[in-house]
Amino acid sequence: MWDRIKKLWQKDPSASQQAPLLSEEEQRQMLDQTNEALRQGQYDSAQHLALQLAGSHFDDIAINGQRFLGLVHFHQQQYAQAWPIFESLALRTHSVSDWFNVVTSATLAGAIAQGTSAFEKAIKAHEESLDTPGLSVASMHLYYACALRDQNAFAQAFEHVQILRALYEKLPQTDARLLDLRNFPRLDAVLDLMADVLAQSGDIPEAQEWLLAFGSNLKGTPPADIDRAIERMLSQAPATPPESAEEPEPSVPAALTTPRDRKIPLPVELREDKDPRLD
Repeated sequence: MWDRIKKLWQKDPSASQQAPLLSEEEQRQMLDQTNEALRQGQYDSAQHLALQLAGSHFDDIAINGQRFLGLVHFHQQQYAQAWPIFESLALRTHSVSDWFNVVTSATLAGAIAQGTSAFEKAIKAHEESLDTPGLSVASMHLYYACALRDQNAFAQAFEHVQILRALYEKLPQTDARLLDLRNFPRLDAVLDLMADVLAQSGDIPEAQEWLLAFGSNLKGTPPADIDRAIERMLSQAPATPPESAEEPEPSVPAALTTPRDRKIPLPVELREDKDPRLD
């Protein structure tokens, strides 16, 4: 018994001095403070608050705290830290927005395969959702393709560009009011994405025909919008290298030489410019 009493006295004194648990109302006020700190770019403060909220015994507050924590990293372009947080949250909530946060953050972190897998889960969650999701399918394809573009994954981005084309060509009108009612992204954002991706297609004349055909199938879109997209594509297309002159015929040596007479040059290290394109 004496040993048990001694252990009680040897406990960390700080344990009895911990601040009492905040009430639900106080924690919800902290959520507002976290949101405001994030909006103001006060990331250290937002992260400190989010970490406290993520451990809340109120489920919805804990979920929002974890979401804020992921957003703190995302807004600082710390995508590799953000996407595991979002993935843990998405496995808990199964919501469209949480899975899509995994899509964008994983893709921008260079984890293309994980982003692709998360996109499939986001689409499935969208199809199974009983509520109206905040993100439309068109928006999901647009933002995912933008993330792929930023990672120079142009071929994969073009797959989503093709889907966007089919979605917009089915619309009765493409004016801003109708797009907003249907929760579709603005057409100028879609055209900018298309121009950026097609600029890297390697066949600019065919890409230009693709854009012209798309424009002719849209209803209510001024031709000037398509012309602007073509100009954007042309301005971003890689410059075509000049045709090299024909190499001269090798000259015949005047006399044969032995290996001892020749100086064998050392091999030259080949280098490639692998710096990613930053937009």
